[in-house]
Amino acid sequence: MKEQNKLRLKEKGWTEEDIKKAESILEKQEEYDKHFSKIVFWSALIVTIFGNLIVSLVLIPFLIVLYDWVLYTVIILLAGTIGFLYRLLIMDIGHLDKKNHFFASILIPIIAIANMVGMVLISNKFITDLKLQNTQHNPWIAAVVFAIAMILPYLFGQMRLLLKEKKAKVLHLNS
Repeated sequence: MKEQNKLRLKEKGWTEEDIKKAESILEKQEEYDKHFSKIVFWSALIVTIFGNLIVSLVLIPFLIVLYDWVLYTVIILLAGTIGFLYRLLIMDIGHLDKKNHFFASILIPIIAIANMVGMVLISNKFITDLKLQNTQHNPWIAAVVFAIAMILPYLFGQMRLLLKEKKAKVLHLNS
């Protein structure tokens, strides 16, 4: 408990024993919250990975039939959806260390790129085997477009958070 809060409680007539008891209760609750947040984090990470895989599989028919800007528009829309899911599930979990967020921020895009490269290679194989008139796609360009579109909701959320913090600091300084 912060010293400022302890002083405020003493001013209200709390004894040292009562303050220590309240402190221990709050610490137990925080440990429980951290443990629960880790369970939610790993569950959300698994859901995001499976969602990413499903979107990659859904993209195969589009990769076979579409090309150029139409294909990349579909890729961006689906990747943005996964990015929003990622942002919603993982980044809003409280009581997590920065290392957990960093781990997820690295792992999810790497998996997304690997999935996309694999799906583009599979779709290129279908294009060749079925002797379609569509051109084969560059797996790395599609994967990078997918990864960037997937990361954008997270980046926009972080920028919004930074702007809120700056605004709060300015308002606090002006009051």
